Amino acid sequence: MEDDMPNCFTLTPKGEMEPARLADIDEALCAALGDKPDPVRYYEGWVDMEGFALALGKDWAWMRAEWPDRIAIIDWLDEHYTPDAFAYR
Repeated sequence: MEDDMPNCFTLTPKGEMEPARLADIDEALCAALGDKPDPVRYYEGWVDMEGFALALGKDWAWMRAEWPDRIAIIDWLDEHYTPDAFAYR
């Protein structure tokens, strides 16, 4: 059996101790950027892009350099949340 499991990430609202639910973050992100939450997909695939990058240990600066077209999402997440990346073992 493989010992290494996929990396994971959480986003904790700044000033709080408990991570937020991704669906709650998505609702707030959509509201901030003037869009309506999709019942199935996260806004612009932010969990698959920014979330995956965080799980791999990348930071906001790396994302800004790599994905300048996603600055609005990255800046909003950075302004409101503290990321944590970890792996299940």
